[in-house]
Amino acid sequence: IALIFIAGCSGNRAARDITSDINGSFTSQQIEKAIIDSGKARGWAMKKMRDGLITGKIVTRGYSTEIRIPYTSSQYSIEYVGSQNLTPDTEKVPNNYNRWATKLDQDIQTKLLEQQNLYN
Repeated sequence: IALIFIAGCSGNRAARDITSDINGSFTSQQIEKAIIDSGKARGWAMKKMRDGLITGKIVTRGYSTEIRIPYTSSQYSIEYVGSQNLTPDTEKVPNNYNRWATKLDQDIQTKLLEQQNLYN
């Protein structure tokens, strides 16, 4: 019974990729800025790899996680790439990752909305 309890409380879950629609008309630069600014505000090191692709890395308490964010004028995705020292199972990550990705998504949506309100 103790083994089941420990396994059940490990807190590891499958990494959840997030895809969000972009509502409104934005330039590629505006979308890029919203993604990079949102990531940096949350402590991610963000890097534009090419038009339509940004990568991010966060390091906390000796753990690191990497993501990539492909984007178009109509949507973007936050995709889990990998991590170090989070868990030995590449299929699962701590609950923190999914929460980080969700908050980053919310921040990107907020930044896009702010830009839309600024220019309307």
